[in-house]
Amino acid sequence: MSLTVNLWSRKEGELKRFLRSYYERDVEIADDAGGWFHEYTRPAEAVDIISAVIDNSDRFQLSMYIQLHDGRLYRVTEANHNDVIRDIFMLFCNDSAPFREYLARQ
Repeated sequence: MSLTVNLWSRKEGELKRFLRSYYERDVEIADDAGGWFHEYTRPAEAVDIISAVIDNSDRFQLSMYIQLHDGRLYRVTEANHNDVIRDIFMLFCNDSAPFREYLARQ
């Protein structure tokens, strides 16, 4: 199972500035790109970038969404990011039977 992080900005160059700061190197993305996405085959690895976007929300004008296997987009905000991160760990890192059964049905 995977999780996709989608970042969006209406401010020109904003995604490039954020990604350059996050990855600490140049990234190949157009200055006028309005969106960026990355699929994480290990969903817990997405927690770092989710946290970085929220922690730097005062420096970058970004909107963030996550997408699960159902194809729906779920907005991640300062108000709900802790719940989102908790749920990622519960859904993808919990070895208990109920969670595995839930994921198998999806």
